[in-house]
Amino acid sequence: MRDSWTTWVLVAIVSMTWTGCLYQDLEVLEVDEFSKVKLSFDGLECRMDVDVYNPNPYAVTVTEADVKLLVKDDLVGEVAVLEATQIRPDAQATVPLHVETYDGALGKVLKNDLMNLIKGNHVPFEARGSITGKAFGLTLSVPLRHEQSLKLRK
Repeated sequence: MRDSWTTWVLVAIVSMTWTGCLYQDLEVLEVDEFSKVKLSFDGLECRMDVDVYNPNPYAVTVTEADVKLLVKDDLVGEVAVLEATQIRPDAQATVPLHVETYDGALGKVLKNDLMNLIKGNHVPFEARGSITGKAFGLTLSVPLRHEQSLKLRK
C-alpha cells in the first residue's frame, strides 16, 4: 500500500515537472514602427508588425489581440490581429496587427492640445495590452507595449 502511494507521488511530481518544460510563454522580439499610415478626419488607421518567438516544442497560432491604443493615457482606439499567424516550434514569425482609432476619438484628444498640433509637433501614441496564441487547448499570451510619435501635419 505504501509503495503504490509513493509511486503515485513520484508520478505526480514528474508530471508537474514535464508540464513546466512543455509550456513557455511567447516572447515579443521586436515591434516595427507604424506603416501604411492613413490619416483622415475619421482618425488614424495603420499597420504594426510584431516579431514573436515561440520557445515551445509545438506550433502556436496567434489568433487575437487585446491591445488598446492611447494618446497621453486617453483611449483612442484598438489593435487587432489582421490574420491568424502560426509560429513553428522554436521559431519566430511576424504577426501583422491592424491599428485603428475610434471615430472622433483622436480629434477629441487633440483639440485640447491644438497649438502643438498647429505647430506640427509630434503626437505620442502608445499601444498597450497583450496578444494571445493557442495550441492544444492551451492559451499562451505575451504582453505588448509600443510607443511611437507621429507627426500629423506635413
